[in-house]
Amino acid sequence: MKTTILNLTLFFTTLLIYAQRPVAVRSIPQALEEIEKGNKISLSLLDDKATQFPEDFFKIPKENIVALIIDGCGYTSIPDKLADYNEISYFRYSWFRFTEAPISTIPKVVFKLKKLQALVFESKIEGEISEEIGELKDLKLLELYRTKLKEFPKAILRLENLKVLNLSCAEFDEIPEEIYKLKGLTKLTFDGGACGATPINKIPESIGKLSELKSINFGYVKGGLGYLPKSFFNLKKLEYFGCYGCGLKAFPPQLGQLKALKSIQLTNMDSFGLLPENLFTLPKMKSFTLLISGGKASKALVDQKKKLNTWGTKLDKYEIEIEHWEY
Repeated sequence: MKTTILNLTLFFTTLLIYAQRPVAVRSIPQALEEIEKGNKISLSLLDDKATQFPEDFFKIPKENIVALIIDGCGYTSIPDKLADYNEISYFRYSWFRFTEAPISTIPKVVFKLKKLQALVFESKIEGEISEEIGELKDLKLLELYRTKLKEFPKAILRLENLKVLNLSCAEFDEIPEEIYKLKGLTKLTFDGGACGATPINKIPESIGKLSELKSINFGYVKGGLGYLPKSFFNLKKLEYFGCYGCGLKAFPPQLGQLKALKSIQLTNMDSFGLLPENLFTLPKMKSFTLLISGGKASKALVDQKKKLNTWGTKLDKYEIEIEHWEY
């Protein structure tokens, strides 16, 4: 539910192109009622047990629907004639059940919605994503969550207007060097979260070319990221760095170059080196979390804990757990 709210918030902030904010409805009859009032609508189809996409949907005038959400429904396919609804700028499909989803690949008709600005697909994807995704030139937000992708979809690199990319739970082990082509990217997420470990074991040197990046998040990397590339510290607009059990070993002194940093979250760390002194002088820091698991913190980091605690009193949010066990 939190993901849905966040996605809709991001979506509605892009709706300045419309004369009015769409009305959120949860049934086709409600949609038709609002359209009679002259409203544009955002339609959520929720927990429908039917296997066939509702034919009544096509009673909705094409120009009146700007968002379509299909959540927990049993539909086995999406009709091709949805392509006629070319005012849709937000599409979301999600399946959070223990059974396999009835739709296990992004329907090709979605790639024909040429005004699409946000695409969210939250279900395991079988095979590769169609090259057609690269034709969604207006796409600003792409979230493929719980998808188990085996390879980074290279067609995504053609989405020049993309601002937010979330490939959580992916199973590929490399982020391509060509990631720099997404030059307008502001948020990049590979967090495995509840899906377990992700195989990504290296941040490419080209990451430093993403000059607009404000947030980057990794999680549960099997092999461990080790150390950040030097180019990472060229991200002058970076505000948030998240690393959940990703095997990061330390921050080098270049951390002080990231003057825009507001939040760092390092949790389930197996080990971590001494934090650089310039961490304490970052001018915009508001939130810091460091949780070392397994008692593998260095003695030097344990000794630094007192200074960290003193610094933490100046922050809005602070959480730290550092222990050192002698073996």
